[in-house]
Amino acid sequence: MPPEVKATRGRDLDHVAWLYDPLIEKLSFGRERKFREKTLEHLALVPGERVLDVGCGTGSLTLVIARELGGSGEVWGIDAAPRMIAIARHKAEAAGLPARFAPGVAEELDFADAAFDVVVNSMFTHHIDTGLKRRAFAEMFRVLRPGGRLVTADVDRPSTAGGWLMGWGARVLLVQKELVDNLRGDLPALMAAAGFHEVTRVAHVYGLVSFFTARKPEGAWSN
Repeated sequence: MPPEVKATRGRDLDHVAWLYDPLIEKLSFGRERKFREKTLEHLALVPGERVLDVGCGTGSLTLVIARELGGSGEVWGIDAAPRMIAIARHKAEAAGLPARFAPGVAEELDFADAAFDVVVNSMFTHHIDTGLKRRAFAEMFRVLRPGGRLVTADVDRPSTAGGWLMGWGARVLLVQKELVDNLRGDLPALMAAAGFHEVTRVAHVYGLVSFFTARKPEGAWSN
């Protein structure tokens, strides 16, 4: 893996990496932990699987995956923010978990074709624009083995007034145009366009966030 992250036009949180864990945990009132548990449930991991966490941040979900695998298989976390990766590596070492982390960008993954059984991205796609979403999902498709699984958990079309205010309010207040695809409900179509089959919204929480599962067809090697 390269020592330095590649350039990307996507947003990263490198400048607030040191605040991320304490801020998210406190502001979520425990929902962040429950969100990780729900993501793990939809991953439906099998011992020995190889897993890639795209946009892993400080590695909280990646470490949960490593713990679930129990020393079998392998899990990688990549993120465009080097400070996030540094924190993730420190957490893995402190916890004695074999998760591996590297700086990297979703639109150009530094892994071989069909290298993973499962790819997950959690609260990541709303940080990148439409073009990068397309490229990122294409790369996730590429590194999955035929029959491999994708789990995406992210902002989706709001289903409640509170969700609408939170989602579109963030779009305006944060001047974050990358949110629009998510808020319009475009994620399933973007995954399907990358080649994924059986794209399914399996859960929707907080009136704003959805969990999707999808699969790379058997016999598919590239898109």
